[in-house]
Amino acid sequence: MKLIDRYVIFSFLRNYVISFMVLVGMYVVMDMVFNFNHMVEVQATPGAASPTIFSTIFDICDFYFYQCFLIFVSLSGIIPVVAAAFTLMRLSRFNELTALLAAGVPLLRIAAPIVFASVLLNIFLLVDQELVIPQMIPKLMRDHDDVHRATTSFYSIDSMQDAEGGLLRASRFFPPTSDQPAWMKDVDVIQRKPKAGSGEDSTLMVPIGHMEADEAHWNPTANQWDLVNGRQVNGLDAEQITVEPAKIYKSNVTPEEISLYHSGNFVDLLPTRRIDELMTRPNLYGKMDLLRVKHYRRTQPLFNVVLLLLTIPCVLTREPSTLKTAASRALTIMGLAMGVVFICHQLAGQIPGFLAMSPTGPDTWVMLMAWMPIFIFGPISVFLLDRVKT
Repeated sequence: MKLIDRYVIFSFLRNYVISFMVLVGMYVVMDMVFNFNHMVEVQATPGAASPTIFSTIFDICDFYFYQCFLIFVSLSGIIPVVAAAFTLMRLSRFNELTALLAAGVPLLRIAAPIVFASVLLNIFLLVDQELVIPQMIPKLMRDHDDVHRATTSFYSIDSMQDAEGGLLRASRFFPPTSDQPAWMKDVDVIQRKPKAGSGEDSTLMVPIGHMEADEAHWNPTANQWDLVNGRQVNGLDAEQITVEPAKIYKSNVTPEEISLYHSGNFVDLLPTRRIDELMTRPNLYGKMDLLRVKHYRRTQPLFNVVLLLLTIPCVLTREPSTLKTAASRALTIMGLAMGVVFICHQLAGQIPGFLAMSPTGPDTWVMLMAWMPIFIFGPISVFLLDRVKT
């Protein structure tokens, strides 16, 4: 590695760390400003001591420490762009680019180490998404109102359908924590089957049984719910009704399925391996969210590089007097690219009618929307790089 390459890379990495701290810090501060009243609000608990100012600060720091790993995923494309822009603008401002050009070094050759380093930095994004974030799901599922709790609060389940057509209801569902698996309270399952003569119409269902329990605790080893005071009622005729104890409830309803049923944002926390496994299951909740995350994760590292290649030609100039114009041009192009990503992200959930009827239609449409920003701005970045005056 040449001396100039080491110099440019070290400057870029230093600016990368600074950009990471500034951008993530701004994100945290803005989020805290808009949600501060929810974070300091504490629900009174009988017999519990009120939190002090120090415990509140500790809880807020604990909340945002885990959120920073999720924020990094959102800013993984902007951080290297800002770092590269500051690195090249500094070289231009102090006439270092002019000296390098006089030595016969092309401008694109100077920017090559930045592109190489940014590609390698995408490894941190993959590690964060696939290894780090899935281990923090209980912490990341907390809302701002739950900042003083170790995990998310409970929520109810209303008429969630399982693979056999049954309807599950629970007054309270407690997501898994680091100390205990997920569990439900006041469980009620109406068991159903397709109505006679309905054919393939799965919407015509008739009840055939009823299961209820005081509590249901998830057993990850057996992949089932262990019931507490469970009761199984069979038959609808008063003369044929039988009641017997029920110890387990086994279906495709898992804590992950319940979280997908409750919120589509849960899928953003799952590793790609787990998303592929969920895609093979029947009657899956949040299928479009799973497809969206699956394809956008594959294209995000590549789009991050394209975004960098769009910015470099704008700020790669040997004339310090044009740096303000170059920075404005780079900001405009980056805003357009991020805007197209947002529009494609929204269109990914609106499948055209002619594709909705096809078994592979949703997957094809979401994949197309995920790759569309690269198809648009990839050639533009090559065109802008070719126009750089070296």
